[in-house]
Amino acid sequence: MIKKLLSTILVLFTFLTIAAQSPKRGIAYGYHSKADMLALKPGLSWWYNWSPEPDADLNSDYESLGVEFVPMAWGKVNDADVDAFINKIKPGAKYLIAFNEPNFNDGSRLTPQDAVNAWVNIEKIATAKNLEIISASPAYNGPDSYGGYSDPVAWHTDFFKLCPTCKVDFIAFHTYDATAGSVIGVTGLLKKFNRPLWITEFSNRVIQSAEEKIAFMKEILTSYENDPDIFRYSWYSGRVNPSWKDMAENPLLDKESGVLRPIGKEYINVPYTAKKINVPGRILANRHYRRKGTTLQSTSDSNITQNVGSIDEGDWNEFMLNVTDAGTYNLTFRMASINEGKFDILVNDVLVKTDETFPATGDFQTYTNKIVNGVNLPIGEVYLKIKFKSNDMNFNFIDVTKATLGIDESEFEKDNLTLYPNPVKHQSILHVKSATTEPFTIQIIDMKGTICYSSTDYFTNQDIKIGEKLASGVYIVNVSYGAIKKSIKIIKN
Repeated sequence: MIKKLLSTILVLFTFLTIAAQSPKRGIAYGYHSKADMLALKPGLSWWYNWSPEPDADLNSDYESLGVEFVPMAWGKVNDADVDAFINKIKPGAKYLIAFNEPNFNDGSRLTPQDAVNAWVNIEKIATAKNLEIISASPAYNGPDSYGGYSDPVAWHTDFFKLCPTCKVDFIAFHTYDATAGSVIGVTGLLKKFNRPLWITEFSNRVIQSAEEKIAFMKEILTSYENDPDIFRYSWYSGRVNPSWKDMAENPLLDKESGVLRPIGKEYINVPYTAKKINVPGRILANRHYRRKGTTLQSTSDSNITQNVGSIDEGDWNEFMLNVTDAGTYNLTFRMASINEGKFDILVNDVLVKTDETFPATGDFQTYTNKIVNGVNLPIGEVYLKIKFKSNDMNFNFIDVTKATLGIDESEFEKDNLTLYPNPVKHQSILHVKSATTEPFTIQIIDMKGTICYSSTDYFTNQDIKIGEKLASGVYIVNVSYGAIKKSIKIIKN
């Protein structure tokens, strides 16, 4: 019994560690070992290494480490090299970072016009792999700048003047300002482009004590985590050239593989959940964790002080939720619109409801309720995104309630099997709800009757990631524990 209890605690601890990864926090670093990545993993959700593919030591099985790799086109990709570049991008990639420090003589050396000329191939690569595009990442520079651009805001401004229709989903830049206040301040200047910000390198180049460098870093992280306009960010770096005395206290990793320095331990543990909202309950629109476009406005509707406004088609708000119980929920949206309003709902970036509409209310501060039933939410940390598909609307809050079936729900759900999302694009969460936590047997069987996967390592009441390694097709998931046997069909696209 003690052994079983210890195993259960270990499984739960492992899950909680994974769930503690900030969706914004990453690292700009190459030359990782697997031990390095496992040491950073508890607090990081992504990384990049200025390359289209992971480092050699991680390339074959990097997905199993649970930290997303983001490919980069460091410089322009020639026509003859596009196909080879595409083939290097791993399955499951979501984003593509464009040119590195184009306004530096030791960077990719691209003026805005050069970048526009090369952008057609960036879009070809992104289209081939269904990737969103992060802009080039200019940085503040001195007089020795390429093309005469010492200001990343000026570089981006000229890029969009030359190509207003270029596909750019996120704005990137690098900042090495000396103080945390200055880093936060210059980051704010990039918000003028009305796209989420992706700070692909930040740090400072100042000789400081370890305590001073940690304080500098933590102030920026706290600001970035609470700023909805910051989509992601990455500290520079894991290790640096030992001759760079002004960055001697920057490395997150020790010389020994897999060992974090004190600043590395701080980096992965800075809190990120200040905006987490408990569900069931009310989600206030002004509590969004990340956003594209939109602003906040004063309102007196429903005794709420602020609504989300200035909504254009293609804008979105994302909320960080703590879902206390997996299951089906009903969402009541409080909305206003000059014309008919329309929006989609995504859960953990998977589309679950599309083209939800509500009638025109005639005024931005005349609100109506729009009820959306049957939204499945997994237990634990969940990201709910509202993607707006019309203009001239306001958004005030969402009331989230557990759906009921007119029967004793606790009896109905005590031995319930859920799989979400289904169909599966990359992976799904399997949850076996039981009155007691106990081990179970899982088998995944294809339509020919072949057992594709079998395990006894999991427990009921645990969120389990499945489907990632399955080929496209239809499968049956069989679960058994005690006298209980459950089955569910899974479709892998």
